[in-house]
Amino acid sequence: MLLKINKKKNIIKKLKYNLDKSISIFLIGFKNISCNDLNNLRKKINKLNSFITILRNNLFKLAIKDTDISFLYKYLIGPTILCYSFDDINNIIILLYNYILKYKNILFLRSVVINKKLIKLKLIKRIIKFKNFKNSLLYFIFYLKNISFLRIIRILLKIKESIK
Repeated sequence: MLLKINKKKNIIKKLKYNLDKSISIFLIGFKNISCNDLNNLRKKINKLNSFITILRNNLFKLAIKDTDISFLYKYLIGPTILCYSFDDINNIIILLYNYILKYKNILFLRSVVINKKLIKLKLIKRIIKFKNFKNSLLYFIFYLKNISFLRIIRILLKIKESIK
């Protein structure tokens, strides 16, 4: 279905506003995902005060032009799902983590932006490789908070000693 220029301009304006106000942005590539799977993901994400959309890359590029996240141009290759959140990102990370594991041949993470800063894909892959989710989430949170692991270990050891 072809959209008229005015409708496209409204979509771009709304998307630009939402991306500017969002805390986190996830770009997810996909291959052959069924409509039912995508709708299930969309319903779960909407419950978390987050939004998911599939948009033409050209419209997305126009929406991020001259913004703080214009560096995302290079990640817009092929079919892309855009997910953005206005609230706490922990729940959306859990949800996306589970979906990417469940549909690992269909969905793949292209990039993550938190507070207008790109999180390196190497870090994301390292996080996802953890055997359990708690470890990967802790690693991710510590990274975001810029807290060194040695400092965390020292704090945990002091807490452990004080409990004894």
